[in-house]
Amino acid sequence: MATMIQSALRQGRPAEPEARDELPLREVLDDLWRNTDTLIRQEFDLASAELDRKLDRGKKDAAAAAVGGAVLYGGVLCLLAAVALLLSQEMKSWVATLVVAIAAMAAGAGLLFKARKDATPARLTPHRTVRTIKEDVRTIKEAKQ
Repeated sequence: MATMIQSALRQGRPAEPEARDELPLREVLDDLWRNTDTLIRQEFDLASAELDRKLDRGKKDAAAAAVGGAVLYGGVLCLLAAVALLLSQEMKSWVATLVVAIAAMAAGAGLLFKARKDATPARLTPHRTVRTIKEDVRTIKEAKQ
């Protein structure tokens, strides 16, 4: 800076301050706006990718459950028929079949209610995206102060 001042004095003009590393406020605000826009877009992309992965996994799990359920269903039907045949030796066939049907329906209803209770929208929440958005908001708030 001393060299610049000496050079300016020799040329007869006032010395200009050294160029500062700081950007004008307008440029800073423009950069902040662009970066915030980019950040928001990236967060939406992250949320979309995370939900896509969760949905793909959910589809695979549902397909596997459907196949397993179909095989299990066949086995359960055979088992229920065997129980009804066993009970029919002690009581009338229609009563034995009715008892087995009521027991099977009660067990199925219990499983269905439990599955409905466990299937909540909270399980689809993109936890990583929520965490990073909270971090971004905290960072922006800290930068404003």
